[in-house]
Amino acid sequence: MFVRIRVAVPFIICIFMTIGSASVVWGGAGATSQALSFFSGKPYDSLYRMDEIGIALYNAAINNNRQSAYMQVQKLQKGMSNKLLLSYGYAEGWDAVAADLTAIETALSRSAPGNEWRELAVKVRLSLDAVVSGSGSLWLQYDYLLREDVALIGQALKRSTNDTKAAANAAGALLETMRMHVFRMDAAAAISGHSMRTQELIQQMDYVDKRINALKTDRGSRAATSLRNALQSLDGAAAVLDNIFRKETGDMPALAPASAVYPLRWAFFVGTIISAVLTYVGWRKYRQMPYGVKSIK
Repeated sequence: MFVRIRVAVPFIICIFMTIGSASVVWGGAGATSQALSFFSGKPYDSLYRMDEIGIALYNAAINNNRQSAYMQVQKLQKGMSNKLLLSYGYAEGWDAVAADLTAIETALSRSAPGNEWRELAVKVRLSLDAVVSGSGSLWLQYDYLLREDVALIGQALKRSTNDTKAAANAAGALLETMRMHVFRMDAAAAISGHSMRTQELIQQMDYVDKRINALKTDRGSRAATSLRNALQSLDGAAAVLDNIFRKETGDMPALAPASAVYPLRWAFFVGTIISAVLTYVGWRKYRQMPYGVKSIK
């Protein structure tokens, strides 16, 4: 009986590990997220708690409740000391959240006015929501806002044929609005895996800014060249937005982990091999001693 158990138990475990490995490999990020939530219910719940604290921080910022804001910052910093939670999402995004929380804490400690830390609270709110909300993440709504910014800047620049300086000033003001929109969502984009693309978008805006400033002083053919370069940079920014907000981004699952995917895959893979070896060894042992008694020849 004991020998049969030595065969049956590893065999059952092998089947379980094989199914789990196949689910992670072919099931995509959704299957991985479900598997992780199955094995780690506490981190799963803790992430939702972090999101709730992020909402409380946002509400405190809107109402200029400094005491409540400071309490929420401390709670979030304590929550982020749990390294397992940080396996959900991308490290660059969590680093940005940590930096924003530190900046809010510093601003509150020196009694800075609300406008110095309110936008940071918005960033934290969007970042935590991005981890738990998947395709319903609030930061994805910035797709429309940023595309509208690009369109408005382009319209302002095209009016430069009448008054170059006035058109450049208008485009510059609109560009600052676009920068604020990007500032609010960049950490959320990073935690969702788009840190490099967001930096590329910022570089495109910097180049547009240079061309706009040049347009304020350029005349004749040089002004035409600056205008053409600025519009080309806007087209580049629109292309980057396509990459950031492409369809696959909108379909990403809630609680999609980045750094935890491969450890889970390897755990299933190695577990499958070990249980298969144990099954084979047990089977050979059973062939030699089918009833647990070795025959004497």
